[in-house]
Amino acid sequence: MPADASPTALLARELAGRLDPRTGVSAPAHAWGVFEQGALVASGGSGDAEAMATRTAFRVASCTKSFTAASALLLADDGLLDLDEPLAEALDVPLRLIGPTGAAPTVRDALSMRAGLPTDDPWADRQESMSDDDFARLLGEGVRVMWTAGERYEYSNLGYAIVGRIIALRARMPFRRVVETRLLEPLGLTETGFDASVGAAGGAIAGFRAAPDGWERLPFTGPGAFSPIGGLFSTVADLSRWCGILAGSIDAGDALAASVSERMRHPHIRILGDPAGSGAWQAYGLGLVVRSDGVRRFLAHSGGYPGFSSFMTWEAGSGAGAVAFENATYAGVTAVVRDAMDAAFDSGVLPEPDAAAAEPWPETVQAAERVRATLATGTLDPDPLFDPCVELDRPFSWRRADLAGLIDAVGGVDRAGVLAHETPARAAWVMRGPTGAIRCSLMMTPHAEPRVQRLDVALLPDG
Repeated sequence: MPADASPTALLARELAGRLDPRTGVSAPAHAWGVFEQGALVASGGSGDAEAMATRTAFRVASCTKSFTAASALLLADDGLLDLDEPLAEALDVPLRLIGPTGAAPTVRDALSMRAGLPTDDPWADRQESMSDDDFARLLGEGVRVMWTAGERYEYSNLGYAIVGRIIALRARMPFRRVVETRLLEPLGLTETGFDASVGAAGGAIAGFRAAPDGWERLPFTGPGAFSPIGGLFSTVADLSRWCGILAGSIDAGDALAASVSERMRHPHIRILGDPAGSGAWQAYGLGLVVRSDGVRRFLAHSGGYPGFSSFMTWEAGSGAGAVAFENATYAGVTAVVRDAMDAAFDSGVLPEPDAAAAEPWPETVQAAERVRATLATGTLDPDPLFDPCVELDRPFSWRRADLAGLIDAVGGVDRAGVLAHETPARAAWVMRGPTGAIRCSLMMTPHAEPRVQRLDVALLPDG
């Protein structure tokens, strides 16, 4: 095979071609790297990351979960942690679970996203610096559970924050020191850490969000109780090496036994399709997403955080893959890299999601009915039913302007729509007007008394 037709060469061309036009549009800067067998073979960047694309640190957000899962497995191998111990029994503080009774969620359930806790991305992404005492108070007041443990996949940051606290207890040191001493230092990941001072460029690149008048710089959040969900900063060079270790391409010796990464790569709960079948499917392992097109298997994890978007992935057979970062809130670099991987490996087939419906929480219905009524009249103001993360992600003044433009585009709203519920914590409806339709959806926090953590309003392309 000619060198320029290899998957890594194709992947490099695809990434450059897809990411370069996004500079200044999706994010002020980006950095990417293509690796094979753990070694970087191509890289690129733009904006403030252009000069040192492979060694400029970005927040890697939820790619941190792979380090959290590896730390838990190391402690389990040391006999300090039982992955099948219920979370409530492993903690040092009371954990009140509100929801279905049945099997108690375990450490393994939380690591594999099958603990039954609700998806909590917008809310949890704002909680990193929460103190241990405030976290204990939250757990004691109660958190919602939607499904019986082990029953189905549901992405939960809270579960990883709980496991992080348990890791610290069993290791008898702060969670961050566990990751540093058990993984970062022995594996030579010198440009990865929980402090924004890492990286060879004199500190991590700044994160931004898109504002009506341009890019608005965001402050870094400090380490805290939610650091296990997404607190790490890293570089293309370091995260590519980490992927090589997890892929088994780099021998980590005693620092990380091959059996640890093997267990992380094993599919624990289905997301789409059937991992036991011969077709395409997607599942969650331990800190890694596993997907198959029916022939090849891909490993990955994405990350989204205020000011940052990240993705790491590789193809299991060749060990070839990519790492990419953008420095804007939820910029969506995951889809870009996944499409580039699919093009390079002639893959991309995934089954359709299951048609889902669930009995909603009463609080979800009440919030949705209230929001639906106000949106239909073009009104959207701060309200106690909204968690502060809603304003932090996109101020209400911006949201009102967006809403006014959408309502004008559909010629005014004459039908508010019927509520549908994919999970107990979600609601969606379609507002219709004479010339089009607007899809609206919201998602509730996992609190004992849940609040709206996410509100999306967008024009339906087909009206």
